[in-house]
Amino acid sequence: MQTVITAAFGTFVGAFVTSRSQAKRRTIDELKAVHVAYGLCFTMINKALAIKRQHIRPMKQAYDEAVERYDDFAANPAGAFALELDLRTLSQVRFGVPALEKVVFEKFSLGHRGIAAAASLADATEDLRISIDYRNSLISEFQKRQPTTHLERIAFYVGAYMDEQVDLRFGHNLEALSLQADDCIFFGMKLADELLRLERKLHSRNGWKYRLNIPRQHPADWSTAHAENLIPTQDRYADWLRGFGKPPTVWGRLKNYLARLKRPSEQQV
Repeated sequence: MQTVITAAFGTFVGAFVTSRSQAKRRTIDELKAVHVAYGLCFTMINKALAIKRQHIRPMKQAYDEAVERYDDFAANPAGAFALELDLRTLSQVRFGVPALEKVVFEKFSLGHRGIAAAASLADATEDLRISIDYRNSLISEFQKRQPTTHLERIAFYVGAYMDEQVDLRFGHNLEALSLQADDCIFFGMKLADELLRLERKLHSRNGWKYRLNIPRQHPADWSTAHAENLIPTQDRYADWLRGFGKPPTVWGRLKNYLARLKRPSEQQV
């Protein structure tokens, strides 16, 4: 009998140790994956900030100034009008979305808000890629089929009426590039926030049970980007943010439960 008890106890202890070891391994793997995803996300945000700072914002500002100058001239067409057209093309940005998606969607459970941010970030980078290609093709088409006079070229560029025709593609494309770069930055930062939140949760739930030997992820410092006004405000994303309501608190759940208990008695009365 003692032999049976000893064997059963040994089996139980062995199973417990194995289960604990496997749980620790899963936690460590998840933490490592979260750190990888955060690094990829950080890189993608930096790339979006860089293209906005170096190219898209200066191009958009120059275009808006060109439109304003042309409108002033059109209102008072005195003398000759000269304007340097910004016909720079843009190089594509490699964001590394497939690598990020593989980690985020397969290596850990991020939650609905984080998954939505990751999907929105992937869509934003694809939209930006399409708009960059469109601008480059638009520049190529313009250079091959330029209007005859310099004034006609300016009117075509700024989207003004000329011979009862108007072409707004330059302006619309720059607006799209500006908004899509902001989308990449915003959704990248939201995803980074969710990754940090998950990392903190994994540490707090498991750090006291296991020796994880994995340092905590420090949040990125975006103070320079904020100072340069590169971070989009959340106003434009209010509808997206409202889609994720806060989970009810314990007190809130208790109040709802008591309210449900009270309804039948009220109906009987």
